[in-house]
Amino acid sequence: MTVILNPVAMPRAAGDVTTPSIAGLAGRTVGILTNHWKSMDRMAVCMTARLKDVYRAAGVRLYDIPINGAMAVTVKTAALAECDAVIVGLAN
Repeated sequence: MTVILNPVAMPRAAGDVTTPSIAGLAGRTVGILTNHWKSMDRMAVCMTARLKDVYRAAGVRLYDIPINGAMAVTVKTAALAECDAVIVGLAN
């Protein structure tokens, strides 16, 4: 028997708790979590430039996460302390 695991979530019902958001990225620090696949490395370079040039982010920090396995607690702690928003990048 083959089991297909579909990661697509169902839409939230109206009135549920909303996802936290920030008004904009200007003057903010944005983190990028990267597992260092070649495509993610290339995307991180492009995202860094765009975040600064277009969205006027004050800074962009890159954080290393393993290709397989959980993010280190020290990385999570640093990203939460140092960034206003974080992009989770797991490009394959």
